[in-house]
Amino acid sequence: MNIGILLPSIYASKRYGEGRIFAPLPLAVALADELVTRGHEVLFYSAAEVQTKATLIAGNSDLVATDPYYFQFRYREGDEQKYTAFEILKRDFEYDLTERAYHDAREGKIDIIHSYHDFGAHYFNELTGFPTVYTLHDLLPQLRDTLEYFRYDRFKHHEYISISNAQRTSVVPMHFAATIYHGVRLEEYDFHGSSDNHFIHFGRVMEDKGTDIAIAAAKAVGMPLHIATSNIRGNRSALFYDTKIAPAIDGTSVTLAGYLSGKEKSDFIGNGKAFLLPLRWEEPFGLVMIEAMACGTPVIAYNRGSVPEIVKDGVTGFIIEPEEEDIKLDRKRFNLLASGKKVKPFLGGHSWIIKKRGIEGMIEAMKRIGEIDRTACRKRVEEKFTVSRMTMDHENLYQKILFHSSQ
Repeated sequence: MNIGILLPSIYASKRYGEGRIFAPLPLAVALADELVTRGHEVLFYSAAEVQTKATLIAGNSDLVATDPYYFQFRYREGDEQKYTAFEILKRDFEYDLTERAYHDAREGKIDIIHSYHDFGAHYFNELTGFPTVYTLHDLLPQLRDTLEYFRYDRFKHHEYISISNAQRTSVVPMHFAATIYHGVRLEEYDFHGSSDNHFIHFGRVMEDKGTDIAIAAAKAVGMPLHIATSNIRGNRSALFYDTKIAPAIDGTSVTLAGYLSGKEKSDFIGNGKAFLLPLRWEEPFGLVMIEAMACGTPVIAYNRGSVPEIVKDGVTGFIIEPEEEDIKLDRKRFNLLASGKKVKPFLGGHSWIIKKRGIEGMIEAMKRIGEIDRTACRKRVEEKFTVSRMTMDHENLYQKILFHSSQ
């Protein structure tokens, strides 16, 4: 097959993406590289700095290098001017690359387009009818009175890939062609059969990820918590970090490392007794969970979103029910109660090994983490969450879509 993978995000560039946690980029590159290895022709539409085995169709580097300034907004001041101009720059970069992908499709250079990005491709797809499939990475609309609802509802008939079954929950009846889990390259994650005497938390530091709960739980069991994240905007919630996290970092009971990659990242993860993830939202997937298990590190996570699809309770970690009050606060935070919308009930009723809820459940799980066989964590990833498996699932889906489009 001739496949066009579309990731026209300015965050794939060095200028705007260096040090940023942007999961679609490594996932799309891994898929493209594996497709090439398996004999397919792949055109990869993204920023010029992207390293891939596929044929790279680079975005407008001059646009990326331009300092965002929009003359029509000259009367806006400071951050407002810069932010609005940046949004226009970002959109122009995306639409330019998207147009080039559909131009190549019209020229017969590709058979199918796989978009790893936002809504630009939808309009071109609507106009051309060219076979296109979209991987979604975010929580889908939960309310009707939101911009997200109108955008998704407009294109609900298009072909979508969900990254977990949990992600499919939405007020928009989307057309899902398949659920395909993320995968990692196992050779990039060294297996650690034993750990140091501390817990870990890594990725974005924000309220949704429950970093403050992880800190409180670690302090309650009297063991250090090592945190790794980068300090750039987008990886941290500034107010949350400054008020809830920074005061707890003392270099002993709570430590903070910067952005990690390669062996440094693998060792940071593998040396942890467990990865703590007390989520406050319905996480659509959570790549960090399979990264942890690939290193042999168990996961202790709240039962939110995709967690039960990834973590095998009592085998690769422990699943904890959040406090019911936490669920109510979360719904209020997303305006679900105020809207009068019916929401799914409290997530109780599961026969998890740990019966306590919330932080008390986290604490018990941390004390019992020695019951988890780290080899089982690695095996779970080998069986379900590899790049090879992810690629085969995409191949099968592409063929299915092309078959139906030819009928």
